[in-house]
Amino acid sequence: MSLTTAQHDILVKYLKAVEIKHQEPFEEFYDHIATGFEKSHVLDLSTYIRDVAQPAFGGTKSMLKIVNEQNKIRKNMIWKRAKEIFIGLFGWPAIGFVITSFILVQIGVQQFGQKFTAILSLGISLIIPLCVVGYEFISFYRECKKQKLPYTTSNLNTWLIFFISFPISLVNLGTNGVIPHIIGREAFGTFLNTYPIITVCLSTLFLLFGFTYLKLLKEQFIFKLQMI
Repeated sequence: MSLTTAQHDILVKYLKAVEIKHQEPFEEFYDHIATGFEKSHVLDLSTYIRDVAQPAFGGTKSMLKIVNEQNKIRKNMIWKRAKEIFIGLFGWPAIGFVITSFILVQIGVQQFGQKFTAILSLGISLIIPLCVVGYEFISFYRECKKQKLPYTTSNLNTWLIFFISFPISLVNLGTNGVIPHIIGREAFGTFLNTYPIITVCLSTLFLLFGFTYLKLLKEQFIFKLQMI
């Protein structure tokens, strides 16, 4: 047995009214309620939702609380996995990639200067991953619209966008706020010229971050909602 078109519309309308907007919790609640209804002896889906499903969840507020808690779990999973990938770069044989990146950056500083090398490293490590995840975000949105799905984004995509936009915001704050207004551009430039190894190390870290993020995009972070 599966839901009829009318029953499907009722369930979709209900979940939208609860304001469950992301793919993962929407599909989980949909499957949970649909399966429960199919196994029950209740003939009307609206009655089942009102008298059985919603009380079992603890009401709409509890449903949103469940969603928020699971969103936090997914965020922590992404952060934990990112740390594992980054730290793993300093083990064998990935350490070879770190050493190669360091050497290439050092050559870049010597041949093209610190500013060009730093900007290029930032572009590779931040802009390229942002374009990749942005493309995935837009593609997901367009596909949802094309299939007329009741959601247009996923919690995973939202967190992945955040994890790349946050460091970009920090870089922007540093280059346009902290450095010119607190440290001073000339003082900061003199400091870097005196210790070029700092530019080399920072640029290498930028590249490692970009590699970590691109590898992170391949992860799925799928888990089941613990609802009742």
